[in-house]
Amino acid sequence: MWRRLSPLALASLLIASPVAARHVHPLGDGGMRFEVTAAGRPLAAVMPSGLSDRELLTVVIEGDGQAHDRRGRPTADPTPHKPVGLDIARAWPGGAAWLGRPCQFVADRACAPADWTSARFSEAAVTQLSAGIDALKARAGADRVVLVGWSGGGVLATLLAARRDDVSGLVTIAAPLDLAAWTRSRGLTPLAGLDPAALPPMPQLPQVHLAGAFDPVVRPQTTRETARRLAGPRGQVETWRETHQCCWARRADAIAERLARASR
Repeated sequence: MWRRLSPLALASLLIASPVAARHVHPLGDGGMRFEVTAAGRPLAAVMPSGLSDRELLTVVIEGDGQAHDRRGRPTADPTPHKPVGLDIARAWPGGAAWLGRPCQFVADRACAPADWTSARFSEAAVTQLSAGIDALKARAGADRVVLVGWSGGGVLATLLAARRDDVSGLVTIAAPLDLAAWTRSRGLTPLAGLDPAALPPMPQLPQVHLAGAFDPVVRPQTTRETARRLAGPRGQVETWRETHQCCWARRADAIAERLARASR
C-alpha cells in the first residue's frame, strides 16, 4: 500500500508539466505512477499503458482519505490506507487514469490540515484538481474527459463538471452531494467552500449517481434529491446493495454501462 514518500523515493517519480514527462516509475499492472504539477503543487497520478492518443479519457478522483482520526482530530497525513478510487480506476473497462487528492501520496511542504479537512472542497482544491486533469489530458492526447469520483472525490468531480466545457460524462459513487445535509446527518461541523447542492441542474450532461444501501458514512437520503436535480430525467440515480468502501470496483463494468445508458 502506498504511503507518504521520502525525498529519496520522490526522485524516482515523475515531476511533470502538462506537456512533459520523465522519470516514469512502472507499476506491476502495466500502468505508470507519477506526479503532475497542478497549480504549482504536486498531485499523485496513475496512467495505465495504452491510454494515449484517444479522444476521450476517463479520470477517477480519489476520496478524502484519512482526513480525521477516530477521535475526530485532523490527521497528519490524509493518504488513504485503502485507495478505493484507485481500485475503481484499475477495474474500469477500457482503462482509466487516476488522480489523487491534494497532499495524498506526495511530499508537499505547502500542505496544511485544512487541505484535507475544512477546505477539502475549496476553490483552491477545485482549481488544483482541474489543472491535474489538464495535465492528464495532455499526457493522453485526449480532447474530452469522463469524470468519476468516489466519496469526496465525487463531490469534486461534480464541481469540476459544472465549470469545465470538456466533460462528456459524470459518475459519482457514495458521494455526499449535499454537503450541508451530510454534515448535519453526521453531527459534523459545516464545511467551508463549495457545495454541489448549490449548483444549477446539468441535464445536458450524462450522469450516474450511485449510493450504497448499507453505507453508514453517506446515507442515500442525504444525497438523492441533489443527485436527481443535477442529473435531470435522463440521469441514472440509483441505490445499490453496497457499503461505503465495498465493493464498487467489482461493479465497474455495470457502472460504465449505466453511463452509456445515460448518454443515449
